Parts: sequence; structure tokens; C-alpha cells
Amino acid sequence: MTQYSPRRALSVVGFAVAFAILAPVVANAAQAAQAVDASSITLYGLIDMGFRSDTNDHATKLSVDSGISSQSRWGLRGVEDLGNGLAATFQLESGFNGDNGTNTQGRLFGRQATVGLKGGFGEVRMGRQVVFGYAWTPFVASPFGVSWSRNSIGNTFGYKSGDFGVDGRISNSVLYFTPAWNGLEAGIGYSFSPDAEQGFRTADNDRVVTAGLRYGHGPLKLAATYEQLNASNLTPARRDAKNLQVAAAYDFEILKLHAGYNEQRDINLSPAPGYVAAGGDRDRVYTFGVSVPAGRGRVMASYQHAVLSQASGVGVAYQHYLSKRTNLYVLFNDTDTRDHTTGDDISRRQFGVGIQHSF
Repeated sequence: MTQYSPRRALSVVGFAVAFAILAPVVANAAQAAQAVDASSITLYGLIDMGFRSDTNDHATKLSVDSGISSQSRWGLRGVEDLGNGLAATFQLESGFNGDNGTNTQGRLFGRQATVGLKGGFGEVRMGRQVVFGYAWTPFVASPFGVSWSRNSIGNTFGYKSGDFGVDGRISNSVLYFTPAWNGLEAGIGYSFSPDAEQGFRTADNDRVVTAGLRYGHGPLKLAATYEQLNASNLTPARRDAKNLQVAAAYDFEILKLHAGYNEQRDINLSPAPGYVAAGGDRDRVYTFGVSVPAGRGRVMASYQHAVLSQASGVGVAYQHYLSKRTNLYVLFNDTDTRDHTTGDDISRRQFGVGIQHSF
């Protein structure tokens, strides 16, 4: 027979009390761990630095520059699982100049600042973001997309003109993205004031409508986007500019071909220097490009031409991957534009070599 022990009884009672206190704590900790697992926050970015030579008709500039092949940036993005197929999202992205440490776009999160919801209905995002003419068509129309200095189609395509937000970025906006269906996706958005300069009445602000449609399945990619400016009543001479872009690309594996077309109407601002259109003018832009795998890298080339504003150029580049996150590159371009203020033809050549690291 086991003899009764007050010390053992106290130990049993103590264990029961400790279990009663700790069990809810352990359960809450497990629930918290599950909540953390259901959510994620990612710190990401890239830094791009290199040597660049810029030559025009009169002089040559040599410099160490940031963002030669892609603008240096860092950001935070996150998602929280809300259950029932619904999730909350956010993204904060800041551009910076690696050569001197200053930020770009004149604000902390000038590249992106959004919060949204996504689910079976698609996704809605609100805040500062980019028009579809920046986000979708350029990367199909050209191997250089919106990057690679003057190799970028931003030298001719209208998204960058400033009529639809500086560099195609719009503040005070709401964008809706449909779910992807067999490679097909659509989107539409509206900005109540793309540059965040708000008058008391809505009609006192510039407003921008943006829409896009894209398809990607196997080697084929297609995209079409449209932007329209509804100009502020406070600037009656400012017209309701319009920007249509279409693009196609096909990957043959041994090479990838790109082509794009851009039509701009009622232009207030143009990528061409000094160009201000007359009422009803229409500028048409064509671009063609190719990307060819080469060893541990790729060779890229493109041609672009704007008819009315008389801007054109060729660009070539080679990108060599040292790893998945680090690459070396070299680029060259030769562009010709006409300054429509002075009537001067401007010939510019650019050479660059650098390194890019993403994290």
C-alpha cells in the first residue's frame, strides 16, 4: 500500500495549477503561430550601379550612375490570409540613387504605396501605383521594357509623358484586376488626382482613367492598354490626352521577338524634348525588338520610332548572370530627336557598363 505523502499531494496540485495556467498560453501561442504562418511580409529590392558615358552633339559626360539597367529600389510587400479565400495585401516601394543615397520621385514611397483585398473576385488596390500602360504593354513590346536608360520605350511611348502621372505613376487611385482565366487578365482603374494636387472640387483636379488587357500562354504574350486624362477645369487649355498601346511577343526559345504600337492623341506633353502638339495632333510610335539567349546571359536589341515628334533610336545590350540574383551588363544606344522649341536635331549616344544585385 502506498503511503500518503503531503509533499507528493502538493506536487500534484502544483502541477495541475501550472497546467491550468499554461494551457491557455500554449493554445494562444499556437494560434499566433498559425496566424504568422498565414501571413507574410517580404523585404525586397535591388541596387544597380555602373559607369556611363553620355554624348550629344556638343559634349561628353562621364559618370558613375545608379539605375542604368534598372532603377535601384527597396520595398516591403505583405499578405494576410483572412479566411474564406480572402486576403489583405500591401506594398510599399521606394526608389533611391545608389551613387549619392538620395531618394527618387521626391517622396519616401514614390514608386508604390498600396493596400488592397484579393480573392475569387480578383484584386482591388488603392493608393499610389502605376497605370496599365506602364505595367503591362512595355514588357511585351520591348526586351528593355521601361528600363535600360534610353533603350527604354519610355523615350517614345506616351505612358511616360506626364499626362498620365509622372513616369506613369498615379496617386489617389483605385485599380481592379480580374482573376486570370486561361492566361487572360483584365484591369481598370481611376485616379482622382494623379499628382496629389487636389482642389476642393473633383473637377478642379486632373483625373486619369487606365485600363488593360493581357494574355500569356506558352510562348505567346499579348497586351493592350489605354489611358485618358480628364483635365482640370482650372487649366482650360489643357486637353484630354489619350494613349493607346498594343504589344505582342513570341518566344521561339532560340530567340524571342517583340513588337509594339502606340498612338497618342490630344497630347499636352511628349517624351520628345520640347515637343508640344497642336490641337488634334496624333503621334504614332512603332517599336521592334529581339532577345537571344547567350551562354549564361542574353543579348537584346530594339528599334523605336515616333512619327510626328520625330524621335527614334536603336539600342543593344548584353546581360550576364553571375548568379540568380547578381548580373553584369553592358549597353549602348544611339537616339535622334528634334527639339521642337528650337528646331534643332539632337543626336545622343550612350554607353554603360555595370552590376545589378537583387535581394
